Amino acid sequence: MKKEYDLKKLKKRPQKAKASAEAAKTPISIRLDGSMLSSLKTEAERLGIPYQSLVGSVLHRYVLGELVDRKSPELAKLLKSVS
Repeated sequence: MKKEYDLKKLKKRPQKAKASAEAAKTPISIRLDGSMLSSLKTEAERLGIPYQSLVGSVLHRYVLGELVDRKSPELAKLLKSVS
C-alpha cells in the first residue's frame, strides 16, 4: 500500500451512480433480549463477520424459506417420509 495517493488523476462520473432502491440498506431499530444479542455477537465473532451482517443474513434466509423450525410438525412429517 502506498503512503500517499495522487487523487488529481481521478475522473469524476458524468452522472450520479445508479443504485437499485431494492439494494439500498435501510436503517431500522429493533429490540432484542440481551442474551439473544450476546449470542448473535458471539456467533458473528466466531464467523468473523459483523453481527449486523449475521442478523441480516438470518432474516434473509428466513424470508427465502431456508430456515426451518425444528419443532415444526410439518418437519417431523417430512423427515419421517424421507427415512
